[in-house]
Amino acid sequence: MRLGRKTTTVLSVVLGLAVLAAILWYIGPAKVLRQISALGWDGFALMISSIVLTFFFWTLAWVVVMKGYGVVAPFSLSFWARIGSFAVSFLTPSLHFGGEPVRALVIERESDSSYSRIFATIVAERITMMAALVAVILIGALLGIYSQLPSDTLIYLILISLIFVGLVSLLILNFYRKMFLFTKFAAFLKRKLFWPEILQKVEDGVRHLEKEISMAFGQHIRHTGGAFLLDIVATVFMFIRPQIYFYYTQGRVFTIEELTLLFAMISVLSSFFWITPGGIGVSEGGFIGIFAIFGISGSEAVAYSFSVKVIQLFFVGLGLALLARYGIMNLLFEGRTK
Repeated sequence: MRLGRKTTTVLSVVLGLAVLAAILWYIGPAKVLRQISALGWDGFALMISSIVLTFFFWTLAWVVVMKGYGVVAPFSLSFWARIGSFAVSFLTPSLHFGGEPVRALVIERESDSSYSRIFATIVAERITMMAALVAVILIGALLGIYSQLPSDTLIYLILISLIFVGLVSLLILNFYRKMFLFTKFAAFLKRKLFWPEILQKVEDGVRHLEKEISMAFGQHIRHTGGAFLLDIVATVFMFIRPQIYFYYTQGRVFTIEELTLLFAMISVLSSFFWITPGGIGVSEGGFIGIFAIFGISGSEAVAYSFSVKVIQLFFVGLGLALLARYGIMNLLFEGRTK
């Protein structure tokens, strides 16, 4: 029996809340609240600033990519489209990619460009964002080698680096060399499955999209390179977020190598295990394991997760307001496309 999206979402919420309740019962909610209150208004303001600046530079990178493609969209509209996309991705268990069609729809309704071209700019910018993440992790890994990190810690960092490097390299190579691996996979499915007419349309759509995306790594390479540099700046603001929090709550200063390992492991958690809305339960459980490596207690890890989520939920609310304005709130639960 195939479950609908609403049923899947409800089940994932129930699962996440059950995991979160078990964590809080084990740790004690009073400890978590004490840790959050230790952040103070100064620390909270800096946390908000780091998240706002991350969104700002992500949006600026996307605007640069769109300019290369000839897509005209004001920065303010692009920024709010990015927030709307974030809201959908945050609330749906979709590995942080579920909101991207919403982002394309918002821009399409306010510009003369086609949906496929706009979506191609989004995929291209997501690739530069991943490349920036890899660059930051690689720099930290190299510093770890030279600073003689403990062997078990260094192994984790190298493995995570290899995973991200392999994934990003494959994506860039696919579009730069015009290998069109996704089109070939769609063609393979068409040959093996029982819906040749439907899958032919899928193959044609994927081929067109891959051709559009490949332009980012060919004739628009200068704009793509500029977006990559802007995404590195955005990544740095993500990178320092744990440092801001734990400096204000504990007075702790992490080394660059420690921050790199933290950032790498959190990136894996949020990239591949975002299986409940808002990462409920999953992120808290993951943070407990990650921060334990650095001698940080479970209550402190959960308090960090809650502090970030409170800020993120504010942006989710703004994003939902945007979706309501454009009449596309139903995309949260229905697979409607344009």
